[in-house]
Amino acid sequence: MVRSGWLKRHLDNDGSGRRMEVYPVDRSQVPAERSRPGLQQRSITVRYVWGDLVGAWAAQDQDTGDEIWDDVISDLDSDCNAYAHASSIGIGA
Repeated sequence: MVRSGWLKRHLDNDGSGRRMEVYPVDRSQVPAERSRPGLQQRSITVRYVWGDLVGAWAAQDQDTGDEIWDDVISDLDSDCNAYAHASSIGIGA
């Protein structure tokens, strides 16, 4: 799927992108005075980065993947830094 380019085309969805759910890191063990209250699952439509993201994943290029992730979460508005490390993501593919 990766080598054929199918996954990149599928996730790009003719430029419409895909909906991604971002789940914050479990902070249940963080002391209350250091915890960020109210971090919730967030949803965002991701467009135009799927080719580069799948390519970085296939090449195990963590640095490029991190750069792309930073771009994706910047669209989450004020909470973006809270999602720099996520426990999981879901892709509506």
